Amino acid sequence: MTVYTYIRVSSVDQNEARQVKTMKDKGVLKEHMYIDKASGKNTERPQYQSLKETVQEGDTIIFDSITRLSRNYYDTKDEYEFFIKRGVFLEFVHEPILNTPKEKVNDIVQVALADVILSLLSAFAQKEREDIKQRQAEGIAIAKAKGKFKGRKTKLVEGGEEEVRRNAIIEAYQNGTSIADIRTTYKVGTGTIYRLLEREGIKR
Repeated sequence: MTVYTYIRVSSVDQNEARQVKTMKDKGVLKEHMYIDKASGKNTERPQYQSLKETVQEGDTIIFDSITRLSRNYYDTKDEYEFFIKRGVFLEFVHEPILNTPKEKVNDIVQVALADVILSLLSAFAQKEREDIKQRQAEGIAIAKAKGKFKGRKTKLVEGGEEEVRRNAIIEAYQNGTSIADIRTTYKVGTGTIYRLLEREGIKR
């Protein structure tokens, strides 16, 4: 039975060192650490998806927090249930009350309480993300009003090889390729992909 960890930070600018140290202190081997630098708004993260394909019944995954799993209410509950159904044990450093028991729980009240707590924490995680986005939007609006906001530009500019790569990404997306696969194939960040799609007006 293997112990894994999943570590996520919201952007490439953030440092995962604290979470890595926490997991090392818990005895998790480096080769069993899966790390993504991506938003928790959905589950389309390459390392997370790889971990889901790797874990087997009886394995354990340690998360720093339930928010590392996702910041979307429904995704969090669905992913939690996915691992439970596969017989994978989950541990949460900051929310140990959500740790899945190693033995079957027959007390229906205890099961119901655990589900309520998961729902509440998942809702709080999504609400926090929504509040952050709202504050960012308000800040951008103020900056625009003062003429100080210029926005972020996509790195995939028009012309030459970059334009060929840009068009290939757009075509792949329109053909149904996932963001995670596009990111891996074209070696481009998730933020750059989303900005490109928004600029082209073709985001699903």
